[in-house]
Amino acid sequence: MAEHNNVQTLRAVLQAFNSNDMEAVTKGLHSDVKYVIRGRSQVSGTFSGLKEMAKALQRVRDLTGDTMRAEPEVLLSGGDHVILYARLTASRPDGRRFDSYEAVVFRFRDGRLVEGDSIPVDQYAFDEFFED
Repeated sequence: MAEHNNVQTLRAVLQAFNSNDMEAVTKGLHSDVKYVIRGRSQVSGTFSGLKEMAKALQRVRDLTGDTMRAEPEVLLSGGDHVILYARLTASRPDGRRFDSYEAVVFRFRDGRLVEGDSIPVDQYAFDEFFED
């Protein structure tokens, strides 16, 4: 069975993110994108539009020295939605390491990611990793 187009788009966005290719990431995002990174860390918040989203992703890249990776474990699609369960790994210049999982609910419009809501499995560890 062929993969749904939205799953293919998400895989391409994840591959671009993991390769530090932010230009390719934004190609998979809708101009009206809204993305929520849950928690209380310096990377948490609701980001609306391509510019805010690009800044948020770049902030994550900068804080982790481009080490943040999201490796899909499960992708489920239905209609305009894709649910991702992924392993996230990263390190900080001060030696902190992050290795945990996250669920993300995505919605697509016109073949591009228009909404995302990330839910770390261990919110405390995620927030602690991104503390100043």
